[in-house]
Amino acid sequence: MDTTMPLGTVAEDVAARRTAERIARRRLEPPSKPAKAAFRTDWLPLLLVLLAQAVLAYRLTDDNTAFVDEGTYIYAGYNQIEHLLHGEPVADYASFFSGSPLIYPVFVAMADMAGGLLATRLLSMAFMLTATVALHLATRRMYGSVAAFFATALFVALGPTQLLSSYSTYDSMALTLLAWGAYFAVRLTTGGGYSSMIMAAMFMALADWTKYASLLWTPVVIGIAIFAGHGGAAWSAVRIRRGIELTVLWLVALLLPAVTAKTHVDGFTHTTLMRKPGTDPVSYVAGEAAKWVGPLLVLALIGVLVTLVLSKRGRASKADVWLALLLFVGGVLAPANQIRIHTWLSLQKHVDFGAWFACIAAGVLLARIFVTLRGKVHVTAGVLVTALVVAPLTYFGAGQSAHMYAEWSDSSGLVSALRPYVKKGKEEYLVENYNVPAYYLKEQTTWPQWQDLVGKSYTDPETKKTLSGAPALQAAVKDHYYSIVVLDFTQTPDIDVALQPSLKEAGYRVHKVIKSTRTGDGQYTIYFAPGFGKK
Repeated sequence: MDTTMPLGTVAEDVAARRTAERIARRRLEPPSKPAKAAFRTDWLPLLLVLLAQAVLAYRLTDDNTAFVDEGTYIYAGYNQIEHLLHGEPVADYASFFSGSPLIYPVFVAMADMAGGLLATRLLSMAFMLTATVALHLATRRMYGSVAAFFATALFVALGPTQLLSSYSTYDSMALTLLAWGAYFAVRLTTGGGYSSMIMAAMFMALADWTKYASLLWTPVVIGIAIFAGHGGAAWSAVRIRRGIELTVLWLVALLLPAVTAKTHVDGFTHTTLMRKPGTDPVSYVAGEAAKWVGPLLVLALIGVLVTLVLSKRGRASKADVWLALLLFVGGVLAPANQIRIHTWLSLQKHVDFGAWFACIAAGVLLARIFVTLRGKVHVTAGVLVTALVVAPLTYFGAGQSAHMYAEWSDSSGLVSALRPYVKKGKEEYLVENYNVPAYYLKEQTTWPQWQDLVGKSYTDPETKKTLSGAPALQAAVKDHYYSIVVLDFTQTPDIDVALQPSLKEAGYRVHKVIKSTRTGDGQYTIYFAPGFGKK
């Protein structure tokens, strides 16, 4: 029996599908306007959102000294550049970094060369602004400019977005690359062709290499390539083939560099794949996530339910429902994963990756509310109701980001106290969270001179016995191995307590106690070895 579909039926099906898509889009768009006005109503709101994001981020950029993560990545970038250009020895960052030390650290070090810490934070702002642009473009292609505006407004309102827009870590660059990967996945589903597929795969792979945790959202991007745009039924062969092809290209782009990057693979295994579980209660991790993105996830979930109802009424397709659900799941991935491993560490940054996706579903919901009120009541009602959602989120987000920026100690006093005494040579400095002073004092020291208190070993010169942990540090202090010791009771408080009596017995004297001017409770205690620092 001949099962082929007549050409006339195919043409009718295509026409009906296109008509349905045009109708669905019009429901989320204001009445059509001339081309010049369309530019104003489409791009001007985005520019205003970007301006708000820049202002909210810039107010934080000079609000505190470098955080330990910032100092670590910038300092590592300098070392990598020296290694690449001059063959200088470099620490094995790849074995313990949660992203490739050859990507973001090199970029951020070059920014620091150009303009110091402020320039590195402005680089993060630039990354996050482009992530917002990618969110607008992706949402507009799928749901129109009204939904795109609300999606971006929600994204910028979040405290984690404002933090990453002013904070020099892997996350801003990785999130931006992931965002553009998602945009090109959307473009692929709306007639972009294989060039869009290649771009999506490359951006996804770059995001994953920049920060390994980005892999958590790779299935979400691939799911977008399946359910968004054209392709017939939700699980049609066209959609499935599109997802498979993108997956293959992404795997090729991801795995080819891994052939010559064994240490990077080891770093991924230890920092991401087999990360040691923490001890934070599930309730605490869930509560912190709810504080940062809870309202957004509620909006996204309502958006899923509304899309399901519309599907039952024939006003949305099954693919629309699956896509909305996928975007919501993307938003809960970070909290779910960190609840699984019982740690809130970096949660305030990771939730923003998922928020990028959840903002699309929530933006569509607000667009539906706005368009419905505009048509049935008045445009003022639409503006008022949606403003009552976005404005409080922005207010609380601004407070959250400022609070997060004040959580670490101001290190300016510590750096000033150490500056006259540290210099290039054979002297070694044992400093808790040493990367911050090492970054600020990079011109007058070398990286092997700085040591921290984590995972240390020491071979006793008399017994030849190798010790580890606190006993190793106690033995090294007894032998006056370190010229300077700085404790702040944050990274390794148990070791700090164990080390204090050994410092006193070995004749180390307290040179200065520095209190943070930022947090009020941060404190650095600087010890000098006997005879060190005396003129």
